[in-house]
Amino acid sequence: MEKLKKFVKTSFGSNIPIRYRFFNIIFMMGILVGIAGVFACINLNSSIEAITISAVMTLAFPLLAYIGIRAKDKQNVVIIISLCIVNLIIFPALYISGGAIDCGIPSYFVLGLALTLFFTSGKISYILTSIYSLWYAFTFFVSWQWPNLCVDVPAFSATETGRRDFAFNAISSNTLMVCIAIGLLAKVIFNLYQAQVKKIESNIEEVERQSIIDPLTTVYNRRYMYSYLEEQSAFAKQSGAPLSVMLFDIDFFKRLNDNYGHLTGDAVLKALANILKSACREGEIATRYGGEEFLLVLPGIGRQEALMRADEIRRVVESSYLCPDLPKDAPVTISGGVATLRPDDTDEKLVLRADENLYKAKTSGRNRICAEEVAS
Repeated sequence: MEKLKKFVKTSFGSNIPIRYRFFNIIFMMGILVGIAGVFACINLNSSIEAITISAVMTLAFPLLAYIGIRAKDKQNVVIIISLCIVNLIIFPALYISGGAIDCGIPSYFVLGLALTLFFTSGKISYILTSIYSLWYAFTFFVSWQWPNLCVDVPAFSATETGRRDFAFNAISSNTLMVCIAIGLLAKVIFNLYQAQVKKIESNIEEVERQSIIDPLTTVYNRRYMYSYLEEQSAFAKQSGAPLSVMLFDIDFFKRLNDNYGHLTGDAVLKALANILKSACREGEIATRYGGEEFLLVLPGIGRQEALMRADEIRRVVESSYLCPDLPKDAPVTISGGVATLRPDDTDEKLVLRADENLYKAKTSGRNRICAEEVAS
């Protein structure tokens, strides 16, 4: 069962190119077309040669698909060889042995040319399509000019009405089978196309997500922070609503890394990021500003509330056990700087003032929050 699953995955899975996957699916489905052809020949009382060729086709299609699967990097060559076998041997032989010109132009010739156009591209596509078309035209000419070369069918020894009925039934069954095959072909193409589109959309979404998310802490990165801050500061200036930012830094983080290792440092960064994300309300974002620094953008929040919330975050961090590798009697602490948007502020000035206030917090003893004084 495991081998079968592996075979299906390597033959029809989304990890292989769509053209190769489609070739494998269609030629594996050829066994159904071959079986249908055998039953149609028996039902029409066709020649034994036509029945034999239909039976051979039943085995040839999946065999060619299997060879293509095993060939891997040589599958392009196998596809071209398979198209040659189908268009130059199997379909013409089926035509010659199934009544030839007396049954009209078989519609499966169209299917052969359609498969050629789909599975090839560029100059090789034009060359092969031209060769197969000329070969089919030559086959028609030979069957018309030398009918004795074609295999007679039992119905042709009957009355003219019997011949006409046989021809009508043969054309009808051929057309029906080809319509079913093209319908299945279209369905498979559509399903593969839909799957490919979903995969591409998912990949695009993932790339977009990775471009704005810090991979270690899973908070937003600095680039997205400035993009979001630009949007919110423009709205705040236009509407007159307040806007504040908080900039936090882990106290003695270098010493923590040196003493306990970078893996422990990473664990502390992740734990702090989770606390900051949890502290954010709707419309607020937590971002990794750089190294051990994190910045929160708080639309609609004024200086006093921002200062209170920043100190609440500081106390939560101090009382939390951020990493099991650290001693419980030496908690990790943070310092923070708060700045609120002024009418003449640019985004860079706003962040710079938060950074200046963070520096004040660090130089005045750490494990505290600082903000600019309110003008009297």
